[in-house]
Amino acid sequence: MSEQTTYKEPTYGNWRKPRTAGIGKLGALETMAMIAALLVLLFIFRLAGPIPGFIAFIVLAVALVVFTIRDQHGQSRITRMLAKRAHRKAVNRRTNLYRSGPTGLVPGGTAQLPGLLAKSQLHQFVDSFDRPFALVFMPDTNHATVVIECEPTGLALEDPQTIDTYVANWGGWLADLGKQSDVVAASVTVETAPDFGVRLRQWVDSNRHPDAPPATVQMMEQIKETFPQSAPVTRAFLAVTVTAWRQGAPRPRKVEDLGIDLAARLGKLTEHLEQCGAGDAHPVTAQTLCEVVRSAYDPAVAQHIAAAHAESVTPALSWNDVGPIAHNSGWEWYRHDSGFSKSWVMSVAPRGEVFSNVLEAVLSPTGEVDRKRVTFLFRPVSAARAMDVAEKDVNAASSRANSTNTPNFRAIDDYAKTVQTAKEIAKDAGMLNFGVVITATTRYAEDALAVSYTMEDLAAESQLTVRPAYGAQDTAFAASLPLGLVLPDYVMVPSKIREAV
Repeated sequence: MSEQTTYKEPTYGNWRKPRTAGIGKLGALETMAMIAALLVLLFIFRLAGPIPGFIAFIVLAVALVVFTIRDQHGQSRITRMLAKRAHRKAVNRRTNLYRSGPTGLVPGGTAQLPGLLAKSQLHQFVDSFDRPFALVFMPDTNHATVVIECEPTGLALEDPQTIDTYVANWGGWLADLGKQSDVVAASVTVETAPDFGVRLRQWVDSNRHPDAPPATVQMMEQIKETFPQSAPVTRAFLAVTVTAWRQGAPRPRKVEDLGIDLAARLGKLTEHLEQCGAGDAHPVTAQTLCEVVRSAYDPAVAQHIAAAHAESVTPALSWNDVGPIAHNSGWEWYRHDSGFSKSWVMSVAPRGEVFSNVLEAVLSPTGEVDRKRVTFLFRPVSAARAMDVAEKDVNAASSRANSTNTPNFRAIDDYAKTVQTAKEIAKDAGMLNFGVVITATTRYAEDALAVSYTMEDLAAESQLTVRPAYGAQDTAFAASLPLGLVLPDYVMVPSKIREAV
Protein backbone atom coordinates (compact mmCIF):
# COMPACT_ATOMS: atom_id res chain seq x y z
CA MET A 1 0.00 0.00 0.00
CA SER A 2 1.24 3.47 -0.85
CA GLU A 3 1.51 5.98 1.91
CA GLN A 4 -0.68 9.06 1.48
CA THR A 5 0.84 12.42 2.33
CA THR A 6 -1.37 15.16 3.69
CA TYR A 7 -1.05 18.59 2.12
CA LYS A 8 0.25 21.31 4.42
CA GLU A 9 -0.57 24.84 3.33
CA PRO A 10 2.58 26.95 3.32
CA THR A 11 2.90 30.23 5.15
CA TYR A 12 4.72 33.40 4.13
CA GLY A 13 6.55 36.17 5.90
CA ASN A 14 10.13 37.03 6.95
CA TRP A 15 9.78 40.65 5.87
CA ARG A 16 11.33 43.32 8.04
CA LYS A 17 12.13 47.01 8.12
CA PRO A 18 15.78 47.67 7.28
CA ARG A 19 17.58 49.30 10.18
CA THR A 20 21.12 50.43 10.82
CA ALA A 21 23.18 49.35 13.83
CA GLY A 22 22.67 51.33 17.01
CA ILE A 23 22.10 51.12 20.73
CA GLY A 24 18.81 49.45 21.59
CA LYS A 25 16.03 50.82 19.39
CA LEU A 26 18.13 53.70 18.13
CA GLY A 27 19.50 53.88 14.61
CA ALA A 28 23.08 54.73 13.71
CA LEU A 29 22.46 58.48 13.34
CA GLU A 30 20.48 58.64 16.58
CA THR A 31 23.18 56.72 18.43
CA MET A 32 25.91 59.07 17.20
CA ALA A 33 23.77 62.08 18.16
CA MET A 34 23.28 60.67 21.68
CA ILE A 35 27.02 60.04 22.13
CA ALA A 36 27.80 63.57 20.92
CA ALA A 37 25.20 64.97 23.33
CA LEU A 38 26.77 63.08 26.25
CA LEU A 39 30.23 64.46 25.38
CA VAL A 40 28.84 67.99 25.23
CA LEU A 41 27.12 67.42 28.57
CA LEU A 42 30.38 66.30 30.19
CA PHE A 43 32.17 69.41 28.97
CA ILE A 44 29.39 71.66 30.31
CA PHE A 45 29.53 69.98 33.73
CA ARG A 46 33.31 70.34 33.83
CA LEU A 47 33.63 73.90 32.53
CA ALA A 48 30.39 75.60 33.66
CA GLY A 49 29.51 73.78 36.83
CA PRO A 50 26.63 71.60 38.05
CA ILE A 51 23.71 74.04 37.62
CA PRO A 52 24.29 74.82 33.90
CA GLY A 53 25.11 71.15 33.42
CA PHE A 54 21.82 70.09 35.00
CA ILE A 55 19.92 72.55 32.79
CA ALA A 56 21.72 71.19 29.72
CA PHE A 57 20.88 67.67 30.86
CA ILE A 58 17.16 68.51 31.00
CA VAL A 59 17.26 70.11 27.53
CA LEU A 60 19.10 67.15 26.00
CA ALA A 61 16.77 64.66 27.69
CA VAL A 62 13.69 66.41 26.26
CA ALA A 63 15.31 66.51 22.82
CA LEU A 64 16.13 62.80 23.06
CA VAL A 65 12.51 61.99 23.94
CA VAL A 66 11.16 64.13 21.09
CA PHE A 67 13.46 62.54 18.52
CA THR A 68 13.53 58.89 19.60
CA ILE A 69 10.18 57.92 21.13
CA ARG A 70 7.96 56.69 18.29
CA ASP A 71 4.32 55.72 17.96
CA GLN A 72 2.96 52.45 16.56
CA HIS A 73 3.63 53.69 13.03
CA GLY A 74 7.29 54.46 13.67
CA GLN A 75 6.72 58.23 13.67
CA SER A 76 8.54 60.41 16.19
CA ARG A 77 7.01 63.54 17.68
CA ILE A 78 9.36 65.78 15.72
CA THR A 79 8.36 64.07 12.46
CA ARG A 80 4.68 64.75 13.13
CA MET A 81 5.42 68.35 14.11
CA LEU A 82 7.37 68.98 10.90
CA ALA A 83 4.59 67.45 8.79
CA LYS A 84 1.95 69.67 10.39
CA ARG A 85 4.13 72.73 9.96
CA ALA A 86 4.74 71.96 6.27
CA HIS A 87 1.01 71.50 5.63
CA ARG A 88 0.13 74.67 7.51
CA LYS A 89 2.69 76.51 5.40
CA ALA A 90 1.14 75.10 2.21
CA VAL A 91 -2.33 76.20 3.34
CA ASN A 92 -1.10 79.73 4.11
CA ARG A 93 0.51 79.95 0.69
CA ARG A 94 -2.55 78.29 -0.91
CA THR A 95 -0.30 75.79 -2.68
CA ASN A 96 -2.63 73.01 -1.53
CA LEU A 97 -5.24 74.38 -3.95
CA TYR A 98 -5.27 73.71 -7.68
CA ARG A 99 -7.33 75.25 -10.46
CA SER A 100 -7.02 74.30 -14.14
CA GLY A 101 -9.15 74.41 -17.25
CA PRO A 102 -10.35 77.56 -19.09
CA THR A 103 -10.81 79.51 -15.84
CA GLY A 104 -7.75 78.16 -14.10
CA LEU A 105 -4.13 79.22 -13.90
CA VAL A 106 -2.65 76.48 -16.11
CA PRO A 107 -1.24 77.93 -19.36
CA GLY A 108 -3.35 77.02 -22.37
CA GLY A 109 -6.46 76.32 -20.29
CA THR A 110 -5.77 72.57 -20.10
CA ALA A 111 -6.58 70.20 -17.24
CA GLN A 112 -2.98 69.30 -16.54
CA LEU A 113 -2.18 66.75 -13.83
CA PRO A 114 -1.20 68.37 -10.51
CA GLY A 115 1.72 67.88 -8.15
CA LEU A 116 4.43 65.34 -8.94
CA LEU A 117 2.64 64.37 -12.17
CA ALA A 118 2.59 67.91 -13.58
CA LYS A 119 5.61 67.39 -15.87
CA SER A 120 4.73 63.83 -16.89
CA GLN A 121 4.60 63.02 -20.59
CA LEU A 122 2.58 60.33 -22.34
CA HIS A 123 3.85 58.56 -25.44
CA GLN A 124 2.71 55.51 -27.37
CA PHE A 125 4.80 52.85 -29.10
CA VAL A 126 4.22 49.40 -30.59
CA ASP A 127 5.89 46.30 -29.14
CA SER A 128 7.30 43.26 -30.94
CA PHE A 129 3.85 41.59 -30.90
CA ASP A 130 2.36 44.58 -32.74
CA ARG A 131 0.54 45.75 -29.60
CA PRO A 132 0.35 49.50 -28.93
CA PHE A 133 1.46 50.46 -25.43
CA ALA A 134 1.61 53.67 -23.42
CA LEU A 135 4.86 54.99 -21.97
CA VAL A 136 4.78 57.57 -19.17
CA PHE A 137 7.99 59.59 -18.95
CA MET A 138 8.94 61.65 -15.87
CA PRO A 139 11.57 64.29 -16.81
CA ASP A 140 12.42 65.14 -13.18
CA THR A 141 13.69 61.63 -12.43
CA ASN A 142 14.35 60.36 -15.98
CA HIS A 143 11.99 57.44 -15.34
CA ALA A 144 9.81 55.72 -17.93
CA THR A 145 6.87 53.48 -17.03
CA VAL A 146 4.94 50.90 -19.01
CA VAL A 147 1.56 49.72 -17.71
CA ILE A 148 0.18 46.20 -18.14
CA GLU A 149 -3.47 45.36 -17.52
CA CYS A 150 -4.18 41.93 -16.09
CA GLU A 151 -7.38 39.93 -15.82
CA PRO A 152 -6.90 37.74 -12.75
CA THR A 153 -9.30 34.83 -12.55
CA GLY A 154 -9.52 34.90 -8.76
CA LEU A 155 -8.83 32.11 -6.30
CA ALA A 156 -12.36 30.95 -5.47
CA LEU A 157 -12.22 27.82 -7.65
CA GLU A 158 -8.49 27.14 -7.41
CA ASP A 159 -7.03 24.34 -5.32
CA PRO A 160 -4.35 25.24 -2.72
CA GLN A 161 -1.50 23.69 -4.71
CA THR A 162 -2.30 25.89 -7.72
CA ILE A 163 -2.39 28.99 -5.52
CA ASP A 164 1.01 28.12 -4.08
CA THR A 165 2.36 27.76 -7.61
CA TYR A 166 0.98 31.19 -8.48
CA VAL A 167 2.70 32.72 -5.44
CA ALA A 168 6.01 31.02 -6.24
CA ASN A 169 5.91 32.15 -9.87
CA TRP A 170 5.04 35.69 -8.79
CA GLY A 171 8.03 35.69 -6.46
CA GLY A 172 10.23 34.55 -9.31
CA TRP A 173 8.82 37.26 -11.60
CA LEU A 174 9.66 39.94 -9.02
CA ALA A 175 13.11 38.45 -8.45
CA ASP A 176 13.84 38.72 -12.18
CA LEU A 177 13.31 42.49 -11.96
CA GLY A 178 16.43 42.76 -9.81
CA LYS A 179 18.44 41.13 -12.60
CA GLN A 180 17.56 43.94 -15.04
CA SER A 181 19.94 46.79 -14.33
CA ASP A 182 17.63 49.61 -15.40
CA VAL A 183 14.46 48.54 -13.56
CA VAL A 184 14.01 50.82 -10.54
CA ALA A 185 10.46 50.03 -9.43
CA ALA A 186 7.26 48.11 -10.08
CA SER A 187 3.75 48.44 -8.74
CA VAL A 188 0.53 46.44 -8.72
CA THR A 189 -2.77 48.33 -8.53
CA VAL A 190 -6.06 46.55 -7.84
CA GLU A 191 -9.00 48.88 -8.41
CA THR A 192 -12.65 48.17 -7.65
CA ALA A 193 -15.28 50.51 -9.04
CA PRO A 194 -19.06 50.42 -9.60
CA ASP A 195 -20.37 48.77 -12.75
CA PHE A 196 -22.80 51.24 -14.29
CA GLY A 197 -24.37 48.53 -16.44
CA VAL A 198 -24.30 50.68 -19.59
CA ARG A 199 -23.03 47.88 -21.80
CA LEU A 200 -25.45 45.41 -20.23
CA ARG A 201 -28.44 47.68 -20.92
CA GLN A 202 -27.27 48.33 -24.46
CA TRP A 203 -26.83 44.61 -25.11
CA VAL A 204 -30.27 43.70 -23.67
CA ASP A 205 -32.06 46.41 -25.65
CA SER A 206 -30.32 45.58 -28.93
CA ASN A 207 -31.08 41.85 -28.64
CA ARG A 208 -34.72 42.10 -27.57
CA HIS A 209 -37.12 40.22 -29.81
CA PRO A 210 -40.39 42.03 -30.62
CA ASP A 211 -42.38 38.87 -29.82
CA ALA A 212 -40.61 38.08 -26.54
CA PRO A 213 -42.91 36.83 -23.73
CA PRO A 214 -43.88 39.51 -21.20
CA ALA A 215 -42.43 37.49 -18.33
CA THR A 216 -39.04 37.32 -20.05
CA VAL A 217 -39.10 41.04 -20.82
CA GLN A 218 -39.93 41.83 -17.20
CA MET A 219 -37.13 39.59 -15.93
CA MET A 220 -34.55 41.19 -18.25
CA GLU A 221 -35.70 44.67 -17.20
CA GLN A 222 -35.13 43.70 -13.56
CA ILE A 223 -31.64 42.42 -14.47
CA LYS A 224 -30.87 45.74 -16.17
CA GLU A 225 -31.78 47.64 -13.01
CA THR A 226 -30.31 45.36 -10.32
CA PHE A 227 -27.15 43.91 -11.87
CA PRO A 228 -25.11 47.18 -11.84
CA GLN A 229 -25.83 47.56 -8.13
CA SER A 230 -24.35 44.19 -7.15
CA ALA A 231 -21.51 43.58 -9.57
CA PRO A 232 -18.57 45.94 -9.12
CA VAL A 233 -15.78 45.88 -11.65
CA THR A 234 -12.31 44.82 -10.53
CA ARG A 235 -9.31 45.82 -12.63
CA ALA A 236 -5.65 45.05 -12.04
CA PHE A 237 -2.69 46.98 -13.42
CA LEU A 238 1.01 46.28 -13.22
CA ALA A 239 3.47 49.13 -13.84
CA VAL A 240 7.18 48.62 -14.47
CA THR A 241 9.48 51.65 -14.19
CA VAL A 242 12.93 51.87 -15.74
CA THR A 243 15.53 54.60 -15.60
CA ALA A 244 16.83 56.39 -18.66
CA TRP A 245 20.36 56.16 -17.26
CA ARG A 246 22.50 53.18 -18.18
CA GLN A 247 25.56 52.39 -16.10
CA GLY A 248 28.59 53.93 -17.78
CA ALA A 249 26.51 55.91 -20.31
CA PRO A 250 27.52 59.58 -20.76
CA ARG A 251 23.91 60.77 -20.94
CA PRO A 252 20.39 59.43 -20.32
CA ARG A 253 18.52 57.69 -23.10
CA LYS A 254 15.92 59.63 -25.04
CA VAL A 255 12.23 58.76 -24.90
CA GLU A 256 12.37 57.25 -28.39
CA ASP A 257 15.24 54.97 -27.36
CA LEU A 258 13.37 53.92 -24.22
CA GLY A 259 10.29 53.13 -26.31
CA ILE A 260 12.26 50.94 -28.70
CA ASP A 261 14.01 49.14 -25.84
CA LEU A 262 10.80 48.48 -23.90
CA ALA A 263 8.98 47.40 -27.06
CA ALA A 264 11.46 44.56 -27.41
CA ARG A 265 11.23 43.58 -23.72
CA LEU A 266 7.48 43.93 -23.15
CA GLY A 267 6.71 40.48 -24.52
CA LYS A 268 8.98 38.87 -21.93
CA LEU A 269 7.41 40.93 -19.16
CA THR A 270 3.88 39.79 -20.05
CA GLU A 271 4.37 36.19 -21.16
CA HIS A 272 4.99 34.72 -17.70
CA LEU A 273 2.31 36.68 -15.83
CA GLU A 274 -0.39 34.13 -16.68
CA GLN A 275 1.58 31.59 -14.63
CA CYS A 276 1.32 34.01 -11.70
CA GLY A 277 -2.49 33.96 -11.74
CA ALA A 278 -2.73 37.26 -13.60
CA GLY A 279 -4.75 35.79 -16.48
CA ASP A 280 -4.54 37.57 -19.80
CA ALA A 281 -1.89 40.30 -19.54
CA HIS A 282 -1.64 42.95 -22.22
CA PRO A 283 -0.07 46.42 -22.38
CA VAL A 284 -2.29 49.42 -21.74
CA THR A 285 -2.73 51.88 -24.59
CA ALA A 286 -2.47 55.63 -24.19
CA GLN A 287 -6.26 55.99 -24.59
CA THR A 288 -7.01 53.46 -21.85
CA LEU A 289 -4.51 55.05 -19.47
CA CYS A 290 -6.07 58.46 -20.05
CA GLU A 291 -9.50 57.02 -19.22
CA VAL A 292 -8.21 55.36 -16.03
CA VAL A 293 -6.56 58.53 -14.73
CA ARG A 294 -9.47 60.78 -15.75
CA SER A 295 -11.98 58.52 -13.98
CA ALA A 296 -9.83 58.51 -10.84
CA TYR A 297 -9.73 62.30 -10.57
CA ASP A 298 -13.36 62.76 -11.67
CA PRO A 299 -15.40 59.63 -10.78
CA ALA A 300 -18.59 61.11 -12.29
CA VAL A 301 -17.09 60.96 -15.78
CA ALA A 302 -16.58 57.17 -15.62
CA GLN A 303 -20.25 56.56 -16.43
CA HIS A 304 -20.03 58.76 -19.52
CA ILE A 305 -16.88 56.97 -20.70
CA ALA A 306 -18.65 53.62 -20.32
CA ALA A 307 -21.68 54.94 -22.21
CA ALA A 308 -19.46 56.16 -25.06
CA HIS A 309 -17.79 52.75 -25.39
CA ALA A 310 -21.21 51.07 -25.38
CA GLU A 311 -22.03 53.14 -28.46
CA SER A 312 -18.66 52.19 -30.03
CA VAL A 313 -17.41 55.74 -29.58
CA THR A 314 -13.90 56.46 -28.30
CA PRO A 315 -13.87 59.48 -25.96
CA ALA A 316 -11.49 62.18 -27.15
CA LEU A 317 -8.95 62.42 -24.34
CA SER A 318 -5.38 63.65 -24.28
CA TRP A 319 -2.83 63.64 -21.45
CA ASN A 320 -3.39 67.37 -20.95
CA ASP A 321 -7.08 66.78 -20.20
CA VAL A 322 -7.00 64.00 -17.59
CA GLY A 323 -6.22 66.08 -14.51
CA PRO A 324 -8.78 67.62 -12.16
CA ILE A 325 -10.34 71.00 -12.84
CA ALA A 326 -9.95 71.77 -9.14
CA HIS A 327 -8.58 70.09 -6.05
CA ASN A 328 -8.09 70.85 -2.39
CA SER A 329 -5.50 68.81 -0.55
CA GLY A 330 -6.41 68.80 3.13
CA TRP A 331 -4.60 67.41 6.14
CA GLU A 332 -6.61 64.18 6.13
CA TRP A 333 -8.79 64.35 2.98
CA TYR A 334 -8.41 65.14 -0.69
CA ARG A 335 -11.20 66.85 -2.63
CA HIS A 336 -10.91 66.53 -6.43
CA ASP A 337 -13.65 67.38 -8.93
CA SER A 338 -16.58 65.03 -8.18
CA GLY A 339 -14.60 62.83 -5.78
CA PHE A 340 -13.73 62.94 -2.09
CA SER A 341 -10.78 60.67 -1.27
CA LYS A 342 -8.63 59.53 1.60
CA SER A 343 -5.37 57.62 1.31
CA TRP A 344 -3.50 55.43 3.77
CA VAL A 345 0.06 54.13 3.69
CA MET A 346 1.28 50.90 5.26
CA SER A 347 3.44 51.48 8.33
CA VAL A 348 3.76 47.85 9.46
CA ALA A 349 3.46 44.76 7.27
CA PRO A 350 1.54 41.70 8.52
CA ARG A 351 3.44 40.36 11.49
CA GLY A 352 4.55 36.77 11.78
CA GLU A 353 3.65 34.12 9.25
CA VAL A 354 0.56 34.53 7.08
CA PHE A 355 -1.29 32.51 4.45
CA SER A 356 -1.60 33.41 0.77
CA ASN A 357 -5.10 34.91 1.25
CA VAL A 358 -4.04 37.40 3.93
CA LEU A 359 -4.91 40.42 1.73
CA GLU A 360 -8.23 39.09 0.47
CA ALA A 361 -10.32 41.39 2.67
CA VAL A 362 -8.71 44.65 1.57
CA LEU A 363 -8.60 43.64 -2.11
CA SER A 364 -12.19 42.40 -2.44
CA PRO A 365 -14.97 44.75 -3.65
CA THR A 366 -16.69 46.65 -0.87
CA GLY A 367 -20.24 47.88 -1.13
CA GLU A 368 -19.67 50.79 1.27
CA VAL A 369 -16.89 52.29 -0.88
CA ASP A 370 -17.57 53.74 -4.33
CA ARG A 371 -14.05 53.37 -5.68
CA LYS A 372 -11.05 51.74 -4.04
CA ARG A 373 -7.44 51.32 -5.13
CA VAL A 374 -4.88 49.17 -3.36
CA THR A 375 -1.39 49.68 -4.78
CA PHE A 376 1.65 47.62 -3.86
CA LEU A 377 4.92 49.44 -4.49
CA PHE A 378 8.10 47.42 -5.12
CA ARG A 379 11.67 48.65 -5.43
CA PRO A 380 13.94 45.74 -6.38
CA VAL A 381 17.49 45.60 -5.08
CA SER A 382 19.82 44.70 -7.93
CA ALA A 383 21.14 41.16 -7.89
CA ALA A 384 24.70 42.53 -7.77
CA ARG A 385 23.97 44.41 -4.49
CA ALA A 386 21.50 42.07 -2.82
CA MET A 387 24.09 39.92 -1.03
CA ASP A 388 26.03 42.96 0.23
CA VAL A 389 22.81 44.52 1.55
CA ALA A 390 21.84 41.23 3.23
CA GLU A 391 25.22 40.92 4.94
CA LYS A 392 25.04 44.52 6.14
CA ASP A 393 21.57 43.83 7.59
CA VAL A 394 22.89 40.72 9.38
CA ASN A 395 25.76 42.69 10.93
CA ALA A 396 23.45 45.53 12.00
CA ALA A 397 20.89 43.15 13.54
CA SER A 398 23.67 41.23 15.32
CA SER A 399 25.05 44.47 16.74
CA ARG A 400 21.63 45.49 18.09
CA ALA A 401 21.01 42.05 19.60
CA ASN A 402 24.40 42.11 21.35
CA SER A 403 24.28 45.76 22.43
CA THR A 404 22.84 44.73 25.83
CA ASN A 405 23.40 41.78 28.12
CA THR A 406 19.70 40.84 27.90
CA PRO A 407 18.50 41.47 24.31
CA ASN A 408 14.73 41.55 23.86
CA PHE A 409 12.84 39.03 21.76
CA ARG A 410 12.24 41.53 18.95
CA ALA A 411 15.99 42.04 18.44
CA ILE A 412 16.62 38.30 18.44
CA ASP A 413 13.76 37.71 15.96
CA ASP A 414 15.05 40.50 13.72
CA TYR A 415 18.48 38.88 13.65
CA ALA A 416 16.97 35.50 12.74
CA LYS A 417 15.08 37.10 9.86
CA THR A 418 18.19 38.75 8.45
CA VAL A 419 20.07 35.44 8.56
CA GLN A 420 17.20 33.68 6.79
CA THR A 421 17.10 36.41 4.13
CA ALA A 422 20.85 36.09 3.53
CA LYS A 423 20.50 32.32 3.10
CA GLU A 424 17.70 32.74 0.55
CA ILE A 425 19.58 35.37 -1.42
CA ALA A 426 22.58 33.04 -1.55
CA LYS A 427 20.23 30.60 -3.31
CA ASP A 428 19.42 33.21 -6.01
CA ALA A 429 16.32 34.70 -4.40
CA GLY A 430 15.48 38.36 -4.96
CA MET A 431 15.33 41.23 -2.49
CA LEU A 432 12.76 44.00 -2.67
CA ASN A 433 11.66 46.99 -0.67
CA PHE A 434 7.87 47.21 -0.67
CA GLY A 435 5.04 49.36 0.57
CA VAL A 436 1.27 49.70 0.24
CA VAL A 437 -0.92 52.70 -0.56
CA ILE A 438 -4.71 52.43 -0.18
CA THR A 439 -7.06 55.06 -1.60
CA ALA A 440 -10.82 55.15 -1.08
CA THR A 441 -13.04 57.55 -3.03
CA THR A 442 -16.63 58.51 -2.44
CA ARG A 443 -18.90 60.85 -4.37
CA TYR A 444 -20.41 62.46 -1.29
CA ALA A 445 -18.51 64.13 1.55
CA GLU A 446 -21.08 63.02 4.14
CA ASP A 447 -20.13 59.38 3.48
CA ALA A 448 -16.42 60.02 4.01
CA LEU A 449 -16.30 59.13 7.71
CA ALA A 450 -18.11 55.82 7.20
CA VAL A 451 -15.79 54.99 4.29
CA SER A 452 -12.77 55.75 6.49
CA TYR A 453 -13.94 53.36 9.20
CA THR A 454 -14.66 50.65 6.64
CA MET A 455 -11.24 50.86 5.03
CA GLU A 456 -9.40 50.81 8.35
CA ASP A 457 -11.39 47.73 9.39
CA LEU A 458 -10.55 45.98 6.11
CA ALA A 459 -6.86 46.82 6.48
CA ALA A 460 -6.87 45.46 10.03
CA GLU A 461 -8.59 42.28 8.82
CA SER A 462 -5.74 41.86 6.32
CA GLN A 463 -3.24 42.38 9.17
CA LEU A 464 -1.99 45.66 7.70
CA THR A 465 -1.11 48.50 10.05
CA VAL A 466 -1.91 51.65 8.09
CA ARG A 467 -1.88 55.35 8.83
CA PRO A 468 -3.52 58.19 6.89
CA ALA A 469 -1.13 60.08 4.63
CA TYR A 470 -1.47 63.20 6.78
CA GLY A 471 -0.55 66.37 4.92
CA ALA A 472 0.28 64.48 1.72
CA GLN A 473 -3.10 63.25 0.53
CA ASP A 474 -2.63 64.51 -3.04
CA THR A 475 0.79 62.82 -3.30
CA ALA A 476 -0.50 59.52 -1.92
CA PHE A 477 -3.45 59.69 -4.33
CA ALA A 478 -1.03 60.09 -7.27
CA ALA A 479 1.17 57.27 -5.96
CA SER A 480 -1.81 54.90 -5.89
CA LEU A 481 -2.39 55.40 -9.63
CA PRO A 482 -0.71 52.90 -11.99
CA LEU A 483 1.79 55.46 -13.24
CA GLY A 484 5.02 54.24 -11.63
CA LEU A 485 5.81 57.15 -9.32
CA VAL A 486 8.97 56.37 -7.30
CA LEU A 487 8.33 58.52 -4.22
CA PRO A 488 11.76 58.20 -2.52
CA ASP A 489 13.35 59.94 -5.51
CA TYR A 490 11.31 63.07 -4.76
CA VAL A 491 12.36 63.34 -1.10
CA MET A 492 14.92 66.05 -0.37
CA VAL A 493 16.57 64.14 2.50
CA PRO A 494 19.14 61.69 1.08
CA SER A 495 18.26 58.00 1.40
CA LYS A 496 21.39 57.20 3.47
CA ILE A 497 20.32 59.70 6.13
CA ARG A 498 16.73 58.40 6.16
CA GLU A 499 17.95 54.83 6.59
CA ALA A 500 20.29 55.80 9.42
CA VAL A 501 17.49 57.30 11.54
